[in-house]
Amino acid sequence: MAFVYCVDVATKYCFSLTRLPDQGEIEVMVLDQLNASVEDLNLTLSGDVLTAHLDPDTASQLDGFDEYVVNLGVSHEERRQLITALKKIFEGKRGFRVESS
Repeated sequence: MAFVYCVDVATKYCFSLTRLPDQGEIEVMVLDQLNASVEDLNLTLSGDVLTAHLDPDTASQLDGFDEYVVNLGVSHEERRQLITALKKIFEGKRGFRVESS
């Protein structure tokens, strides 16, 4: 299983992604236990800011937002570990992109 749980340093908003072995879907969780499963999503890590874009149907299953911007405030090592976990979650998918910090 690959799992990423993030909390925005300013707003304390939580956002997580989970993918179980041998499953194609990624579970997205926002706030506290609002969940939806997706085949893929657009996720960008730029520096220590994580930005996710969801389709309207998925957004409506969560809290109505189609974009989440999470200011992580992570160290270089934590960012490296985050990238490793996100690559595992997005294995075989196309939606994850890392921009230089």
